[in-house]
Amino acid sequence: MLLPWNVFITASEYFAKRFKGSPYAETFQNYFSTYFTAVNLLVFAALLWKQNKSAATFRIDNLWPVIFNTVIFAVMAATVESDMQGSGYFWFTMLLLVITGATTSLFQMAVFAEASRFPAPYVQAVMSGQGIAGVAVAVSSILSAFAGSATRTPDEADISRAAFLYFMSALVITVAALVGRFIVARQPFYIRQISMNASVLVAEPEEDEDLEDAERFLAEQEDVTLYGVVRKSAGLIFAVGYVFIITLVLFPSVTALIKSVARHDPKIPNAPVELSDNSRFLDDDVFVAFHFVLFNVGDWVGRTMPIFNFLRTFNAKWLMTFSVARTVFVPLFLFCNVVTSDRTLPVWIDSDIVYFILVWVFAVSNGWLGSLTMMAAPQQPSITCSAEKSLVGSVMSFSLVVGLAIGGSMSFWVRSLV
Repeated sequence: MLLPWNVFITASEYFAKRFKGSPYAETFQNYFSTYFTAVNLLVFAALLWKQNKSAATFRIDNLWPVIFNTVIFAVMAATVESDMQGSGYFWFTMLLLVITGATTSLFQMAVFAEASRFPAPYVQAVMSGQGIAGVAVAVSSILSAFAGSATRTPDEADISRAAFLYFMSALVITVAALVGRFIVARQPFYIRQISMNASVLVAEPEEDEDLEDAERFLAEQEDVTLYGVVRKSAGLIFAVGYVFIITLVLFPSVTALIKSVARHDPKIPNAPVELSDNSRFLDDDVFVAFHFVLFNVGDWVGRTMPIFNFLRTFNAKWLMTFSVARTVFVPLFLFCNVVTSDRTLPVWIDSDIVYFILVWVFAVSNGWLGSLTMMAAPQQPSITCSAEKSLVGSVMSFSLVVGLAIGGSMSFWVRSLV
């Protein structure tokens, strides 16, 4: 579901090299965030409008989106050895990015609409699965970065080889997800859970009580409206959207520009410092790649935390409060060692360790609150029938995408504050 997004944003150092000399060399992360989330949002809105028209019968085929993404990763791997670079390669990459934004909407809506029909732990499992995808991509990225920094001046063959392995790993993961989808759809529990409420309609009523159950089920489906679901879940809808607004405002458009204070002395702007210990870890490529790993691992840990009851709350007011509290991360990251050609803010957080702790807390809170809000929505007492559960799952997922879109767009403005 989130593999395409993670692949494009995590390969920041590779794309920076390929876009070098173009007007997008420093701002491509902002373009990636804005275009991906905007397309994701528009397609999602169209699907949500369609679902609102027929909540009880709305279904999306979620196999074709994965097939499209499989082809796109294969194309990206093939272009590693091509001569495309600069603005031409940038817009070619943007085209593939836009396609994955649309396919992600289709797949994401289908998955959350289905998962919301299951008990809460299954929604948490979907959120945790998203986190695993991010970890897999980030680990692949840092391995590529280490391969590229084996020497101080890696040749083009080393960079191309690392990038090829990076995109191929994404291709393998996508194919595995496609196979897994076929397997899951044939599990007895899955079939029983999906058809549980529909069985009332399929069965031929033989008694008056059966007929009353069928009529009651039909009435419940007809009463399901988008307005009604939004009214019942307004607090949680805001909470999940705001969590991801704050995340996308900073990650990766700002955080990818933060470099080691040991290599880039804040007192000497834009001038790398020679390292006496010859530490490869402090190289820009590896340092940035490690921050992606740290964020994605922390995000996955946060998404996993709701498994434990003492780390779980479905109280909408608490979740809203926690999500708003994450606003504090905006000034904290801006006062880290953001290396740009026109920096004006002072560097107050001048410790790599403190910065990494900040990334970890930022990531864990994102995963934890994101999972809790998505789990809480279909479990509300006011959400009763299966059609409502599916619709609220779609609405929450749409709000998440809205948060990503707003955050991605605002990242241009926040980055300019540095």
